[in-house]
Amino acid sequence: MAQNKKLINYLNDMLAHNVDTVRGYQDAARNVVNETLKNFFISQAKKRLSLSEELKAEITAQGGKPVEEASFFNVFQRSWTNFRTSLNHDNEKEVCKFCLSAEEKSIREYDVILRNQNLVSERFYKAVENQKQITLEAKEALQAMKEQF
Repeated sequence: MAQNKKLINYLNDMLAHNVDTVRGYQDAARNVVNETLKNFFISQAKKRLSLSEELKAEITAQGGKPVEEASFFNVFQRSWTNFRTSLNHDNEKEVCKFCLSAEEKSIREYDVILRNQNLVSERFYKAVENQKQITLEAKEALQAMKEQF
């Protein structure tokens, strides 16, 4: 029972981070002028929405209740980043840097689940594997775009 509660808490933390990542990508799209970057951010936000649904389903299947919003700290951090980038007219590199940091945190979260396959459903495990691959590709693309600015 305690192990299940720990898992549900972890999945809810992961969900909160994922919700924040979606919002972060939406904010990033609003904070850049470069159309390629803007479209990339919008595309990533859409891809992350599907993981939110998978997380909610897994939390429910584990007997938990999915959180409704991101953590206060993540909201504060996103607001601070929006403020900082709004002061900088050439902010594409800074926005990419923020998104890279969020993706690196996501990869670490996915790795925890992937090392503990027996704790989650097979469907969810495959969804996390897929999302990790998408995130690794996004991280690589972000790194390349950051270098252009």
